[in-house]
Amino acid sequence: MGGTSKRVLILNINASGHHPIYLRWILESGLSRVAEIVVASRAELFEHPELAAISTRFTMQEIAIDASIERRLNDFSTVGLIRMSWTVGSLYRDAFARASRIAPVDFVIIPFIDDCLIGLAAPGQSFAGVPWMAITMRTMFHYDQMGVIAPRQRFTSLRRLLFNRILKQRSMISVLAIDPTLAAFAAGQVDDWMHKIKFLPDPARYHADLPPKAATKARLGIPHYARLVVLYGEIAPRKGVLCLLDAAADAACPDAVHILLAGRSLERASIEDTPAFRRLAAQGRVHTMEGYLNTDQERQVLAAADCMWVGYIDFYGLSGIMVLAGRHAIPLIASREGLIGYLVSRHGIGEVVEPRNRSSVVNALRRLAGDPEFFERAGVKGVPLFAGHDPLEYQRLVAETAESSWDE
Repeated sequence: MGGTSKRVLILNINASGHHPIYLRWILESGLSRVAEIVVASRAELFEHPELAAISTRFTMQEIAIDASIERRLNDFSTVGLIRMSWTVGSLYRDAFARASRIAPVDFVIIPFIDDCLIGLAAPGQSFAGVPWMAITMRTMFHYDQMGVIAPRQRFTSLRRLLFNRILKQRSMISVLAIDPTLAAFAAGQVDDWMHKIKFLPDPARYHADLPPKAATKARLGIPHYARLVVLYGEIAPRKGVLCLLDAAADAACPDAVHILLAGRSLERASIEDTPAFRRLAAQGRVHTMEGYLNTDQERQVLAAADCMWVGYIDFYGLSGIMVLAGRHAIPLIASREGLIGYLVSRHGIGEVVEPRNRSSVVNALRRLAGDPEFFERAGVKGVPLFAGHDPLEYQRLVAETAESSWDE
């Protein structure tokens, strides 16, 4: 680079789930040593603990989201999804134009391209010819050919057409995919532009010094004999929380099975008002850790867990919680469909269930209580599978992709 200062623009309006930590890892990568990084997003993201902790590492550029735009971003009807995809891409192109008026932008990063395909595929070059890269997490058009179980995605042909149009842009350097089956699918294609798709191991922190399990359970008020199933992250119906609670409260579920709900929830009151939650609470078998968990709390969750729940509803992508569990030898109870079910079944790292089928989940919980050796073996199998899913590797791949465009 010869000491030349570069300017990198990151565009992301989603402040939920993995987005804040993904951004933090990019901001803490080698890019921050060789370039000024501008993050364009809604104010909500800048207030998130992960971004607030490193606010000196980047320049903030707020993307204003008024009420009419917010409505468009929350319309998941058939027409709404098309409108949303155009709207997000349009917001990003406007934010790029605004940033470019202040100073030249040398590279653009889209940490989540799946919700803006139309808005970025429509122009001949998404960002006026400036090199850019993206990360995809929910591309599914290849699932049938790769053996992943999932319903046919809406607009599959259109999504593939748009995805291909983006890959063909000269300024598009690379699309990094956290889905290993997409990377394998792309590697087998004859079109050169498909080879811009590269595998990006979905990263998760590794804690080398977890506290003792028995002491941690005692600290959390959980009996030492309990077989603890943890739902970690956002506590919401789409994560299958109601399915898990219903099964745990079933008379056929062993009393040794306890549930820990660890994370933030916008629907906590309605979840805790369900008959299943109330029954488990009366039995002392449901426990909670509320809010966005810090590093020490995450270590407690991992240390106490006998199993991690990833029995998500109508979700077919990869799960960062699955990766986190795998890195710490924690087995899974997982939905059968999507990449989660594909990897769990293929590598034997847990038990697959039909989340909406109570007997299916009850049977898995009964096995957790009655066959601990199976789950211990399953947990161990996850360690080599996810060994490369380290934030440092994620940072290296993102930084090298950006810097490779500067050397051309």
